[in-house]
Amino acid sequence: MITSEPLEIRELASQDEQQAVDAHNLMLVEDFEFLPTWSADEHWEDYIYRMKAGRRGEHVPQGWVRSALFVAFDQAGELVGRVSVRYELNDSLLQFGGHIGYGVVPEFRRRGIAAELCRFALNEVRVAGVDQALLTCDSTNEGSKATIKKCGECWTRNFPK
Repeated sequence: MITSEPLEIRELASQDEQQAVDAHNLMLVEDFEFLPTWSADEHWEDYIYRMKAGRRGEHVPQGWVRSALFVAFDQAGELVGRVSVRYELNDSLLQFGGHIGYGVVPEFRRRGIAAELCRFALNEVRVAGVDQALLTCDSTNEGSKATIKKCGECWTRNFPK
């Protein structure tokens, strides 16, 4: 099923805490961190600050790269997914992770949300000066492989060298 309603994709805000934490806990069952590096011991506002600072390249931990986290909401205000954007790659990300990592809350899958998140992230890295983006996924994740292929064709078609 493909959704026709547009998503609101943006950085985390104060009012997102409960939905984001719920999504994080739900997706941990699948071994997926919806909120990368978040801990229940951290104040929500501090986490938001860290994520926004990382987008600016500030307070980036040793071994990490400048990155951003965006969340997506449907028209009803439900948190449906997230996308991580890495504006550069280190040796680890060259092997696993790439420039973009996305996740869709299980009940909202198979609606085109992953592709919309991926297209958003490709535009975000393109604007930041990345000419070629690396996207990776588990070899058994057929849905993600199809999304990457679809978005790769979009990248080639819309953002030629």
